[in-house]
Amino acid sequence: MIIVEGPDGAGKSTLVAQIERDWGITREPRHVSSEAVALSPMGEYIETELSKGFGFRLYDRFALISSPCYSMLENRTMVWPLTEPDWLKAQYRKLTVIDPVILWCLPPYEVVRQNVVREDNSGGKILPHLDVIYLNYITAYATMSNWVTSQMIWDYTAPNTLRLANLLRWAKAREERENDGRQAAVDAGDAEATSTQDASPESSSS
Repeated sequence: MIIVEGPDGAGKSTLVAQIERDWGITREPRHVSSEAVALSPMGEYIETELSKGFGFRLYDRFALISSPCYSMLENRTMVWPLTEPDWLKAQYRKLTVIDPVILWCLPPYEVVRQNVVREDNSGGKILPHLDVIYLNYITAYATMSNWVTSQMIWDYTAPNTLRLANLLRWAKAREERENDGRQAAVDAGDAEATSTQDASPESSSS
């Protein structure tokens, strides 16, 4: 599970496209429209994606993280059940157990602001709140650092491409190990079933 997060104007879409190109992976379908409208029930979507476990899957934002960061917007996606503390706590617990790779796109604030001023497609909704959104992402990064071991800040103005490559390589290797472990468990189960069948009275008397 590879999550690329960050405010508008932070280079997130460019990084997602770069990872797709360099690693042969296709981003998961967006769950929130460019107008910040949920495309299906938020809670169901989050629970479904978390139930998939780790996996070498690429997310251009993940609502469990991004919705709280953008909760001040008029077209909010911070809706029930994300407003229920116990439900939210449970989903964050699932996320930390998965221990995803999180790439936080956070170049300097002034760079982000200049990009939003130049390229804002929100009809002016983002810029008045950009400082709060940016701070929310800084806070989310600092908070997740207590539980998520594989994350980094990506600053496209001073890119740490080696760290990025190492994280993605680790994620790919982790998926392969977990797939091998699942296949070994299936094979062991099949072998046990065969052994049990061979030792049954019916098979012995035939």
